[in-house]
Amino acid sequence: MNLIESLNIEYIKVNNNQLEAKMKLTKFHDNTYGYLNGGATIAFGETIAGYASIQIINDDELAVGQSVTANHMKPKKIEGNIIARGKLMHKGRMSHVWNIEMIDENNVLISYVTVSNAIIKGVR
Repeated sequence: MNLIESLNIEYIKVNNNQLEAKMKLTKFHDNTYGYLNGGATIAFGETIAGYASIQIINDDELAVGQSVTANHMKPKKIEGNIIARGKLMHKGRMSHVWNIEMIDENNVLISYVTVSNAIIKGVR
């Protein structure tokens, strides 16, 4: 099982410089008090930003996480989904920066995550 499967990420769509993804919440995401663990939100953001960067780079390159910053705005009970909508803010030769809003099914902002990926030579 990989992290995408463990996090219960149902889809990741990349279109030009934007991404959208959905994570179905389960007990796996619980902070032991019935709310979404902030670490799960951060892992979701870094995972989808890495996937999105890989879709827009050359086949002989890899995107690896370099920095993640998260601001958790509102607690979310472990029910329903988190929808991530992101935008590529910087597309350099050696780095990408993604800003991602994490919202619930009622369009409430749960977290705001910024991910920087280093673009390196490598084999996929």
